[in-house]
Amino acid sequence: MVVKFQRNWLEISAILLFGTLVILSIALPLQSSEFSNAKYASAFNAALSIGTSGLVAFTFYYIVNERLDKKKAQMVRQGVLATYLNSKQNIAVAIIHASQKGGRQDISADSETIDEILSVKGFKRLFEGGREADEGFYAFQNQMSDRTSEFDEIVFNFRTMGRAFARLVDLNQFHDAESYNMFVRLDAVLNRIEHNGPGYDESKLLCRFIWEIFAGWNSIKGDIGYDPIEHAIENS
Repeated sequence: MVVKFQRNWLEISAILLFGTLVILSIALPLQSSEFSNAKYASAFNAALSIGTSGLVAFTFYYIVNERLDKKKAQMVRQGVLATYLNSKQNIAVAIIHASQKGGRQDISADSETIDEILSVKGFKRLFEGGREADEGFYAFQNQMSDRTSEFDEIVFNFRTMGRAFARLVDLNQFHDAESYNMFVRLDAVLNRIEHNGPGYDESKLLCRFIWEIFAGWNSIKGDIGYDPIEHAIENS
């Protein structure tokens, strides 16, 4: 963010410099007879030429380069969002299968259930309740204590998300520092989940992360009612 600010400041300074050269080279000879003397003509002509050339160059830069940069940023953002939503859907299927292995017989991996899990309200309706080990979210959590196929599938999709988030961070097109810092933190969280591996205590971070994105939960704000990652990508 600091590098981008410094780059923009240098560009603005250059535009102001070229604009000042153009204005002074035209205004000074008109306002003062002293500067209308022929001995200053070559200097003012050179300043006018440099100033107008610089302004034309920067105009071309912003019309062409900035537009291309914005188009590239939009393409990357759309690609990251598509990758994230696809990975999230794969994780939703793994959650259902793990929950079934954990003892739940009230859910199935049909398209209607998957669509419901992918919505915040639907996910909480299916997983927020339950007090026993084979009920609610507990049935899923208990299956993350061992290296099951579902655990590996979830970690694989987390890794895919991490690569997508890295592209978004490298693009450096965030509107605020909070969004940028969130994606940097997510990369660390996903690496930690992969490093921890399965286990009763080790998988707590994985389960908490899943709950945050599927149930729309923030550790500071509490219930926010939307997927914080999807929201951040769309507003980056």
